[in-house]
Amino acid sequence: MSFILRRISTTKTGKQIIRDAPLPGETITLGREGSNTIHVADLAVNPHHATISSADGRHVRVAASEGLGFDINGRSVDTADIDSAAGAELRFGGHRLTIAREGDDIILLVERIDELSQSSKDVDEAKAFSLAGVMPGKRMGAWVFGLLMLAAFLIGPIWAWYSYRQVDERPDGYHADTAWLSGPLSSAHASLKNDCQSCHVEPFVAVTDKACVNCHTGEHKAMSMAHANAPAAMLLAARHPPGVGEKILAGFAKTFNKPQGRCVDCHTEHEGAGPMPATPQKFCADCHDGMSARLKTAGHPTLLGDAGDFGTCHPEFRPLVRSAPGAKLVRKTLAKGTVDYNGLKFPHDLHLQATGGVARMAASFRGRYDFGQKLECENCHRPDADGVRIKPVEMERDCAMCHSLAFETVGGVTRTLRHGEPDQVVADLTAYYRSAPPARPLQLGGMQRRRPGNYAEGQVYNIYFREVAVRPSRAQDAVRAVFSKGGACYDCHTIFAPQAGQGWRVAAIDQTPRFLQKGWFDHDAHKETDCAGCHTAAPGSKAATDLLVPGVRQCRDCHVGEGGARLVKVETATESPCAMCHEYHSDGGKPWMPPTQRKKNVSAITDRPPRGAYAVSLITGGERRGLYDVTWRAPALRPADRGG
Repeated sequence: MSFILRRISTTKTGKQIIRDAPLPGETITLGREGSNTIHVADLAVNPHHATISSADGRHVRVAASEGLGFDINGRSVDTADIDSAAGAELRFGGHRLTIAREGDDIILLVERIDELSQSSKDVDEAKAFSLAGVMPGKRMGAWVFGLLMLAAFLIGPIWAWYSYRQVDERPDGYHADTAWLSGPLSSAHASLKNDCQSCHVEPFVAVTDKACVNCHTGEHKAMSMAHANAPAAMLLAARHPPGVGEKILAGFAKTFNKPQGRCVDCHTEHEGAGPMPATPQKFCADCHDGMSARLKTAGHPTLLGDAGDFGTCHPEFRPLVRSAPGAKLVRKTLAKGTVDYNGLKFPHDLHLQATGGVARMAASFRGRYDFGQKLECENCHRPDADGVRIKPVEMERDCAMCHSLAFETVGGVTRTLRHGEPDQVVADLTAYYRSAPPARPLQLGGMQRRRPGNYAEGQVYNIYFREVAVRPSRAQDAVRAVFSKGGACYDCHTIFAPQAGQGWRVAAIDQTPRFLQKGWFDHDAHKETDCAGCHTAAPGSKAATDLLVPGVRQCRDCHVGEGGARLVKVETATESPCAMCHEYHSDGGKPWMPPTQRKKNVSAITDRPPRGAYAVSLITGGERRGLYDVTWRAPALRPADRGG
């Protein structure tokens, strides 16, 4: 058994529409309140007027619950027991409830029999149950609302601007034209909060470039440098052809005095109180995606490659290299076999081996110089103060821990050859062999009597004094040995033998401090990544001429385009818009980082000595300890560096 609610609605043409809905449960509530199972919108009906229930699925009991009864078959009662098979008619205010039976279901038919209820017969039902009777009409409300909006957002702002048009800075308080602001100013322009006229010079005229250049003079010059002072015709030809929608938008912009190509097209203000957001990639890709073909067609050929998205459309890097010894730096597309002659001889594979002599030496220095079981890249390549770039390698700081230039020990102090000064090396060795005799044999010591035969040819005395006589001539042999194969200088440097009045010469060392000058790379941001993870060719490199700069392929292992587009599988994707690596206003800083947030060259207080502390100060040690025992000094810290 179940209750079924049946409602009958009559259209204006007299047609009846019948709708049935099953009612859950065995007890049905009826009343004016919306929470009732049967809702009767009639003021003559109590909020909870009656309950309808059936215990056996046939007989229905109707009971009034709030003292106001109901009519059944023409008489008023509070309770009624009805046989659903026989049926009955009940009246609640202006509504009639008919109880009938169809099969196993009890039908509750609800229909309105009076146009108005007895308690509200002089009041329209729509007005009785809404605020329409006490509120003004829709037309009047629309006019009032429209006039209020006109006064608040047009007349008021215009009056506020007119009142303060000659004032440099407005007083604090509410100003009606602030209703036109789309958001707070960025932190860079926060000081202009009450000086709207600095940018919005004329009313109803968009911000012009002149207003920006009045303050940002240096940036305007750098902007021209970014485009190599390209003519306007070339810049316009670089842009992609506008579509139908873009032409329509451009037409609206021109109509409302918003010309294209302004500073604010990229640098949008009133976007929030933080730093000004980076320019979206679209502003760069609109020109640089397919630009080379467009410029060539327009008669402006370019060497720049097309770039639309780092993950899918980006040219190979073009680092600065020296393609021959002593040559000038040139920009060259990175490819397999690209070389860079910096004047050094250095095998990375030998120094990065996990076993062998180099690894054993590194392990022996482990406790003193923070080495591991073998040499790592960071043992020789030191980051600069802010961690962004890597310093050029220096012999005294990065190499002398293993490669000593010692040649003499005097009184426990070891003398070393002058690195980087070949003429001084020659002078020191020549002076050493001229001034210092060979080590005196023990047989020549003391005052005991000696047999005359000891001075014969081939004896100790004869050999020693003959060595003393030829000692000065040994200097040239020593100099030649230093600069020849197997000598202290030859293994790392290119040596030029003496010619035409010139002495020994060493090829100049030209280490490029920054290979990719058109893009930004921060080593500190990648400090959790192993060096060989990006410089994949380093462990197998046998020559210093191998260019170990990573290519686009290595970067795409982690970096994808601005929207996540990618060509290769990426485990941990980092969305990388153009502004992450490229700067438009070339001030030398990190792209889109305000100067106040850039890293400073500061000294850190730590329990470990800085890497610069391993610079060579003195090589010491007695003869019994050998010539390669070294001591190191830490640089003296100024009071400011100590934290004082």
